[in-house]
Parts: sequence; structure tokens; C-alpha cells
Amino acid sequence: MTTEKRRVKVIIDEKEYTIISNKSAAHIELVAETINKQIKELNTLSNKLSKEEQAILMAVNAISDQIDSHTRMIELEENLKQTDKN
Repeated sequence: MTTEKRRVKVIIDEKEYTIISNKSAAHIELVAETINKQIKELNTLSNKLSKEEQAILMAVNAISDQIDSHTRMIELEENLKQTDKN
């Protein structure tokens, strides 16, 4: 990963955004694609959700996934330490 910032234009929920990040353009485009898929899913489940409610639900899901991933990483690191001790 580079520390150089780049600008990437993406479409999220039919609106153009310019994302400034040190991540690759492909990474940012994948993020936007994933957000669009989640918005489409939420609209399929309930088209009565406001944009704010959609954003909150997506944030809850994202943070939950992040916590799960972090917990799994810690478990794997602990397993590795135990393996190295043996």
C-alpha cells in the first residue's frame, strides 16, 4: 500500500462521489460496488427504509464484520503462538 493519496470517482446509489484515499482505485471501486449491492439488498428486503436507515444498517453490518474479523485474527494469532511453543 502506498501513502500517496489518489482521487477515484465512483457511483454510489446513483450519485457520483470522489473518494480520496491511499488505497488502489480497484479497492475503492470494489468498496463502491459492495455498497451498491448492499443498498440493492436492503431495497429488496424493505423499500420503506430511508437513506439514513439504510446507511445506519450498513454501518452496523460493516462494524460487526470488522469485529468478527478482528476476533478471528486474534484467535489465529493465539493458535500460531501455541503451535510455535510446541
